[in-house]
Amino acid sequence: MATNAQAQMRCRLCGCTLDAGEGDNFEIAVCGSCESRPEARKLGKPLKLVTPEGTASQTPARDFTPAEKSLARKMSSYLPIAEVLGILNERLACDLGPDAAPYTMEQLKAELGGGATSEAGKDWASLRKMLARAKRDGTLDRIDEQLIDDFAVVYSLNSKQVLTIKEIILDAREDGV
Repeated sequence: MATNAQAQMRCRLCGCTLDAGEGDNFEIAVCGSCESRPEARKLGKPLKLVTPEGTASQTPARDFTPAEKSLARKMSSYLPIAEVLGILNERLACDLGPDAAPYTMEQLKAELGGGATSEAGKDWASLRKMLARAKRDGTLDRIDEQLIDDFAVVYSLNSKQVLTIKEIILDAREDGV
C-alpha cells in the first residue's frame, strides 16, 4: 500500500505520477519506463519523501547562483519548467556532488516569479513592461527604423500600423523606457 506522500510523487524525468502497481521506483522517484534510461542512473541518491505537512524533509543545498538564475529565466520560455529544474539540478550535482539536496519546483517558481508561465497581457502596462525588459536585454537598442520597415514589408503591414510601431518603439528607445 503506497503512503500518502508516495501517492503524490512524480517521476523526476518525465513528470508522470508514480504508481507502485506499475513497478515505479519510489526510492529514486522515477517511473518504470524511465528507470532504464541513462539519466535515471545518474540521479544519484534517492530523494527524501515529502512530509505530511507538505514541506520537504531536506533543505536545498544553496540558493541559485547568478548563472543559474539567468539560465532559468532564458530557458523557461523554451522548455517546460520541469526540464529547466532538471538541468539546474544536474548542474548542482556536478558542482556539489550527488549528495547535494536538489532544487525544488517551489524554489524555481519563486525565482521566476510566475513570469515564465504567464501569458503577456494586451494592455499598455504589459507593453511598457515588455519594452523595459527589451531595453534591459539590449534588444530595443538593436531595433532601428530600417528594421521596422523590413518587418512591415514581410508582414504586409499598412502605413498606420507601421507608424504606430515606429512611434512606440522608437520613442521608447529615446525615452529610455
